[in-house]
Amino acid sequence: MGCALVVTACSTSTEGHDASPPLTGPMVNHILSTGQSNSIGFAAHTVLSLEQPFENLMFDTGVITASSCDDEGCRVYEKPRSFVPLVEGDHYFAEPVETMSAGLANQIGLLASEREKHDVLVSVHGRSGNIYECLRKGGCAFQDGKGYVRAFDDALREMKDAHRIASAAGRPYIVRAVTAIHGESDHYDKSFPLDGTDGTPGAIQNYADALVEWQRDYEEAARAETKQKEHVPLLISQMANWNDRPGSDIPGMQLEAHERAPGKVVLIGPTYMLPFANDCIHYTSEGERRLGEYFAKAYTKIVLDRGTWEPLRPTSVTISDATITVRFKVPSPPLVLDTEQVTDPGAYGFDYVDDGPDTPTIQSVDLAGDDAIAITLSAPPTAGNRHLRYALRATPQTCPGPKTGPRGNLRDSDATPSQDGSDLANWAVAFDATIP
Repeated sequence: MGCALVVTACSTSTEGHDASPPLTGPMVNHILSTGQSNSIGFAAHTVLSLEQPFENLMFDTGVITASSCDDEGCRVYEKPRSFVPLVEGDHYFAEPVETMSAGLANQIGLLASEREKHDVLVSVHGRSGNIYECLRKGGCAFQDGKGYVRAFDDALREMKDAHRIASAAGRPYIVRAVTAIHGESDHYDKSFPLDGTDGTPGAIQNYADALVEWQRDYEEAARAETKQKEHVPLLISQMANWNDRPGSDIPGMQLEAHERAPGKVVLIGPTYMLPFANDCIHYTSEGERRLGEYFAKAYTKIVLDRGTWEPLRPTSVTISDATITVRFKVPSPPLVLDTEQVTDPGAYGFDYVDDGPDTPTIQSVDLAGDDAIAITLSAPPTAGNRHLRYALRATPQTCPGPKTGPRGNLRDSDATPSQDGSDLANWAVAFDATIP
């Protein structure tokens, strides 16, 4: 096989890159994707992205690198030989799917066209139904002896193979980011505390600790493979699809990790505004593609603009008499209360709670300038343990999404264009804030 295609590996060496031609071609910017069923497009069986409008890449084996998969894991890593144009339609189980990969890559291409050419390679090593313990470095012991290949080990193989193929084609290679669509299994199955992957006993006390560890391990692995100095941020979406009980700790821990590890764990935003399939837990094909576009906005801000990404999130919560004022970090002011794209669950998704026997109720929620919300209670609160919550009110046994499930109506005025005309305004993240 010749080298007419710059994306084809013409060397069979897997140990090094010394025999490769000079690295004068365009950079291969690798984004690795992990997570559970929504990361592999579980219910997104209408394949939308059948053509590649830019020069984004996947492996010749498909965007999903594993095969022979079941409800617990996958038994085969499909070793690639070349890069090919990124399109959807790969398989994890039996049916072809639309992952968020094309939405991510093609939205980066669209946004990059306003800045500089920047094509990406995307590969997915997620595992349906897996908790964090099974996805992290070292995997989980209860999968031992079943013939599964560990997800994190697949990520290492993806880096090594991408580096090999790029070098053989004369192209420099870098790992730019890891994306994670995850949290549901750790909502339902409490596996913490865990010893750290570095051997520290009890180091991982909760899901926020897990996300910080995850980012560190991916960055260390990428730097070991590429010798790059650049950071490898872990870009995460905020879970909004539980329906077994009213609340969940996972969305708050995802926000906590973003705040604890700035620039390393990056919360791109919530997901309650996305369309979900009839199984009431997985995104539709349109939801996958749109989620990818949200990931692309964060990636573009970090990698192309060399800036920092902040979702629409609260920065302060104060109270005076019966009025709570919440100030937000707003990517694109002004704030908007939108009941057309997301139906109002009551009080635009806000809840006030305290320890008193007569907890005041929310009477009104009003915009208070470009970056603030004023919430009026029925009376000044007198009890302790006062909290303001947003988008954390689920009705058990209902479906998630913009019409039912945990959600809210607060967004900004971002007019970023989408590949298919979808709205890409930034919606407020779910939060549980203590009121002083």
